[in-house]
Amino acid sequence: MSSDYFFIRWKEILKHLEQLVRLDLEFQETKAHDKKLRDAVIRLGGMLGEYISVYNATLDCLQNNLQVQKTHYFLDVVKAIINRILELKHELRKLECSNTQFLGHGLADHKLTTHDVELEDVPPHTERPDNVKRAIAEAFIKAEERRERERLAEEVDETEDKPENIWWDEDNPNENNEIPGLNQETEEMIQIRQMTTLIQAHERARQNIRQLNNSNLRRQMWEKELLGTMQPPAPLEIRIRAAKIIQKVCRAYFEIKRKRSLECEQDEVLGIRLCGQPNKAYLSKNAEVYTSRPFLCFQIKQLRCNQRKEFENEWNDSRKRLKEDFIKRRGDDFADDYRDLIRHWFRKWFDDIHYFNDIPNEEEGGSVLILKEETPEPTEWWQTYQAYLADKKANKNKSAQELKFAKMQAKQEEMMRKREEQIKLKLEAELMRKLMKNPNMHPGYKYPVSKKTEHILEVIENYRKDWDELDFSEVLEVKKKFVTDVDKNNIYAEAKMNILQTVDEDMRAELKVLRKALKTDYENNGEKFPEPMKVPKKRGKKKKKLKAKMSESIAEKLEDLAFHGILKEYPPTKLGDFIGDHNYAGDDQRYNLETALQFCGEARSIWWEKCREATHGHHKLLIVGPKLSGKTLLVHALATVTDATLFELDPVNIHNLSLSSAELNRLMTSVVICARAAQPSVIYIKHIQRLFYKKVPPEDAHVDLALIKRMVTRKLLKKINNTDKITVIGSCVDPWVAKSSQLLKEYPVVVLIPDTSYSAVFTLLKHWINDCTIYLRELDINSLSYVLRGYSYGQLKEGLREFLSSDRIVKIAAHGLFPMEIYNFFVDDETKIKVEYDKYLQWYYEQTQWGHKEKKHIEEQKEFRRVSELYAEKNKKKSKPPSTASSGTTT
Repeated sequence: MSSDYFFIRWKEILKHLEQLVRLDLEFQETKAHDKKLRDAVIRLGGMLGEYISVYNATLDCLQNNLQVQKTHYFLDVVKAIINRILELKHELRKLECSNTQFLGHGLADHKLTTHDVELEDVPPHTERPDNVKRAIAEAFIKAEERRERERLAEEVDETEDKPENIWWDEDNPNENNEIPGLNQETEEMIQIRQMTTLIQAHERARQNIRQLNNSNLRRQMWEKELLGTMQPPAPLEIRIRAAKIIQKVCRAYFEIKRKRSLECEQDEVLGIRLCGQPNKAYLSKNAEVYTSRPFLCFQIKQLRCNQRKEFENEWNDSRKRLKEDFIKRRGDDFADDYRDLIRHWFRKWFDDIHYFNDIPNEEEGGSVLILKEETPEPTEWWQTYQAYLADKKANKNKSAQELKFAKMQAKQEEMMRKREEQIKLKLEAELMRKLMKNPNMHPGYKYPVSKKTEHILEVIENYRKDWDELDFSEVLEVKKKFVTDVDKNNIYAEAKMNILQTVDEDMRAELKVLRKALKTDYENNGEKFPEPMKVPKKRGKKKKKLKAKMSESIAEKLEDLAFHGILKEYPPTKLGDFIGDHNYAGDDQRYNLETALQFCGEARSIWWEKCREATHGHHKLLIVGPKLSGKTLLVHALATVTDATLFELDPVNIHNLSLSSAELNRLMTSVVICARAAQPSVIYIKHIQRLFYKKVPPEDAHVDLALIKRMVTRKLLKKINNTDKITVIGSCVDPWVAKSSQLLKEYPVVVLIPDTSYSAVFTLLKHWINDCTIYLRELDINSLSYVLRGYSYGQLKEGLREFLSSDRIVKIAAHGLFPMEIYNFFVDDETKIKVEYDKYLQWYYEQTQWGHKEKKHIEEQKEFRRVSELYAEKNKKKSKPPSTASSGTTT
């Protein structure tokens, strides 16, 4: 796709985003009011859907952008939209007291669908260095070579230990007449071979029959030609006329075909449809690619990414040449001008107050503040200095204890003031909660004021200020590569800053000489030289600890972890691979005060937030769900989206390594060091409920879980800094067997895997049918999807793969397939058991923070609705006029 498409699309996105922000600001300024909770949720949900739709379009433009100078503008817009999306999500969570949002009615009001608001990717982040990528790849290769060497050594040991079987030393030579190295065939292998032979015989017979029929037809034509019974050919004129008609029709046909082929390719690039290409399941089966978009679009995006990197390299080289040329041509002139300006500043201070102030430090802004005239005036400084001397004189007779007490008292007064403000806000919130419970005094719901919408307009304005005129010209450099003139001002500014840094050092040395001479003059005149003021320094931000650099020792640790199966390779996975639809009835269920369950669509939205957080520091997550329900798939999706290194720990696998306490401590230290060196990283701890058992079951009694728990919680988690981009994910299958308080203390953020819904089973069956080599298009998967609900995703996938045995393939080809056969196969298989999902919901609502909030919110809403109905009945009785008794007449 050409750059013109994204150039035009970006302009349309900016216009739409401006209109959306204006509407958002209008709701905030007019304080849009909704009487019912449902109406407020629909309004906020609609705005959230609009922002998500714009975010997807903007991110697509960012990923396909080839104009390298616009990249940071695109990225600023994306980040600003993300901040507003997260803010709206937070407001919806406050309203509904739930971690899950259902946007059905809100999307319908804005003419959007769930496909438009599907969050599948996060903004680009800093890539890992090439040496880190190379070290990880080499670790996997060396670990595989090491396994191969050990496997060969074991085979050699087995052959050496095994005694030679000499035929003349056998006691009963007739008992074993088999040829050494030749295994007997089983009944199943014999049956498969017979069926294969039968299919081959049928195919040979079909081909022979076809050849015989063709030869018979040719023989009949020859006989007619020899006997003279064949019809004579048409005249030459008729044949020429027919050929021209055929040519005309064929040319028109192929012209239409070329046109449709071109339209089809355009639709494929746009992602509208997939024409004449293998389906997504087939692509994911044969090549690990991102299946959420057509393969052609993915290839184009990769090419554009590589092309953009080439343009960035050209751009950096161009900037470097411009900067060097500017310094070479005009560096000395600007250095002299800067020296004159700073000396003029010295002269001004000496003329006004006979003193030389310090040049600002680099942290405060450096010599640039002098050039910008943002330093304090000499008279202002002198007044501040006199006040400083007066304050110092007043505190001269006070002891250090008194000064310390005065500071503490001022600090306590400030804390008391803040505490009073917090108490005031708390009382207002409590009063608002009471009003919300009274139907007659209920204030309704006002559209919340945002702190992020103005920032979106600022970002758009920055782009328009720099690029509107250039975009209007529509030259090629505005759509592709870079515009040299745009960089000149920025490059010259950078060059001037470099020149100023060299001048700064010279002028500081010159200032020392001037102050020394001035001090001598003060002493000769018998005056006291002004002492420097002690200004309290602002507490700077804590410096981030340097990331561990890749070294030979870390490379060895990576190889050792890969050999023991802790450093893992994972298949490229997208969030869309966690298949399943949205709960379209979720908002209606909440309106009816029922518990609305999240489906896979809502789970993907929550997981998108976790993927984004993984690139912003250390986080801990807990995934709760049945076996084979997609927990590992979500971990792989997070690692793929963030391009993270995956470390996988399992208590049973750690126990099988037979390590001592000291060796286990070194192993955990190696994991932390390697994870820090290969940031961003994901540490995936499987079956974490085993470390928090209430009562250890007999099957895990042989595992030293107390030692592993101590090493994981103390030696692993506590060594990770908050600034490290390391996400620790624990997966839990049976949370009710663990001590929930301890588990949730270590992992406060809980993500509950949804139950297998009808839509998820239907999508899985559809992919299975497309992947099958036999014809199953007429299979009724609607009813089958309904009855197979409750089986986990992994069980369904594994069961469908086992179902297609060689016998069934032959039977299906002859007699077809009925849904009841698949259902009976799952029912008869004792290893496939439906999940008791109610136990997970019960644990979630009883133990987790969001579960408590949602449960309490539903109870409060039910009570409010009941009270509202009572008030309505009372008002209805009051408004009803009294009935007058009719008096009867007596005769």
